[in-house]
Amino acid sequence: MGRPPKVWCRKQTGAFYCTINGQRVYLGKDREVADRKFHDLMARPQDARQQGTTLYELCQLFLDWVEANRAKGTYYSSKLYLRSFIDNVGKRMKVGDLKPYHVCDWYEGLRKSPTKAEVAAAEAAGRKAIGKKITTTSQNDAASAVSRMLNWAVERGHIDFNPIATLKRPKRQRRDVCYRPGEWDVIMRHATGPLIDFLRFMELTGCRPIEARIVEARNICDDQVIYEVKNSKGQIERRVIFLVEEAKAILERLSSQQKSGPLFRNTKGNPWTKDAIVCRMKRIRVKASEELGYDVPAMAYGARHTYATTALQNGVDSTVVANLMGHRNTTMVARTYSHLTKNPEHLRKQAKAAIRGRG
Repeated sequence: MGRPPKVWCRKQTGAFYCTINGQRVYLGKDREVADRKFHDLMARPQDARQQGTTLYELCQLFLDWVEANRAKGTYYSSKLYLRSFIDNVGKRMKVGDLKPYHVCDWYEGLRKSPTKAEVAAAEAAGRKAIGKKITTTSQNDAASAVSRMLNWAVERGHIDFNPIATLKRPKRQRRDVCYRPGEWDVIMRHATGPLIDFLRFMELTGCRPIEARIVEARNICDDQVIYEVKNSKGQIERRVIFLVEEAKAILERLSSQQKSGPLFRNTKGNPWTKDAIVCRMKRIRVKASEELGYDVPAMAYGARHTYATTALQNGVDSTVVANLMGHRNTTMVARTYSHLTKNPEHLRKQAKAAIRGRG
């Protein structure tokens, strides 16, 4: 029969430990605190394993799994946030010591890299440049990366419970930019070169920007664009984009010029990147706002939102809209395009349609 667990001291460091089920647990350097922590662990033996596992170790295991089983973008995003998190809390922090406030303090302190203008202004003022705080959407992404790692560790049996399961994450900012009649025309008028085809294709199909960026000739099947499961959002089932004649003509023209690789490319012949498109849309925003006389956000995603809004206003069933846009159900459509319920003109038309055909 094994010896019962007890508190013991390491003379070299003056720190107290205990060993439970073969797992050495650090209890601190204060004997009173160590005894109290030890009795808590004995009352909840399932916590002992978490007290001995470091967050750094879990991060390494989780990132190895993500790299092997998820898309590259997911891996790099997770790696970016988790590396920052570990730098903040330290490599020695145990899972059992993690509290929600550790995560909150970390993501609330995250900042973007300062722009060249901010660096120049700071240097002129004789101070160090610091970037702006990240948005609540990015804070949500950061908190989700940590929570996702811990949930994965619970599922795999590395730990017994997620210590931040009750953490409420910041709300994501809505990207429901929807253009009024004429606004998108002005934006398209200021688009130049190969970007015109890219934006026009999004306008005609309602696809996501990433889906337009990665489409290749091999994905085209008559009047459909079909992506493999690994290239579809969520990686659950194949994504199918249905092509109207003009969208089909754009792809046929581009595929005759580009036999392999992404069809939509910039003036240098390189595939469009997310940052390149954002940069071009920022320039268009300035010109479009000057022409319209008011500030209008210019973003590629706006074409997708406008597509869905127009379809719903034209009486297309929300289930059909969800399928056309690549959503698995109508929940996302209802949540994202709820602004239609606040459009009096649309509601008037629907009120009449609701009783059409009655005597």
